[in-house]
Amino acid sequence: MGRPTELATRLVAHDERTRRAMCRPLVAQAKAILSASSGSTVAAWLRHVRDDYPGGTDQFVDAWAGRLSQEHWDAATTVLLGAKNPAQAAKVWPVPEDHTFTEWVYPALFPGDLAIFVEQWSADFAVSPKNWDRNRGRAVMYEWIEAGLVEAPRHEGAVLMIIGGWADAPGKPLLRWLLARPRVTKEVFARLFDVRGVKGASLMQADQTAGDDPIRTVVVPGLVKRGVWTRDFVVRGTRSALDSDLPAYQRRWFVQLADDLGI
Repeated sequence: MGRPTELATRLVAHDERTRRAMCRPLVAQAKAILSASSGSTVAAWLRHVRDDYPGGTDQFVDAWAGRLSQEHWDAATTVLLGAKNPAQAAKVWPVPEDHTFTEWVYPALFPGDLAIFVEQWSADFAVSPKNWDRNRGRAVMYEWIEAGLVEAPRHEGAVLMIIGGWADAPGKPLLRWLLARPRVTKEVFARLFDVRGVKGASLMQADQTAGDDPIRTVVVPGLVKRGVWTRDFVVRGTRSALDSDLPAYQRRWFVQLADDLGI
């Protein structure tokens, strides 16, 4: 299959119909690679494949060269992306591990359809925030938003993914991440006062899990101190949250924030 960047560069040079036609014959090989463990050889993997596998086992004899590495997996994922339309491709996981690669390859393959990806990924996260394999790597969508390649999604999962620690760890790392991404902070993270948490991703759970309440005591005051948010904005957001019908567990976070603010 080749290296993922080289493979993607070749695919991008073709229109979607041609690209899908090129990739479809490689889908079985790509799925075989993604199902194998790190360091596997083709010979070792084939020993565990049923003799009656659809299409026969001969199709996998040269599925990859040497021992399986991350580049094999990323190339296999690239093939699956190339074989699908945008709505189908948005459901392909895992996202390749190389962040530099993913920042480029999705916009290159689907330049007018990134909104489909960010909405699908946001929705997936809200349903299952602890699905580590599926959610891993999807925070790359914030780089597309910051770069202006796609509008910020309205789905609450986009906010919850940041709260849940997928962009960066709560506390100073997340504060630095937000300061470096003013558009994401303004258009996505600022909605934390309006977004209802879910099991596995809520402000209270994130702060309790990390210890020392880092979103409440570090991130929020840090954004105010740096002039990204005003104290009035935080006060209004906190009061709005307290006036809503949040569950008691999630409401407690805003009660504590109100106490921090002296309101």
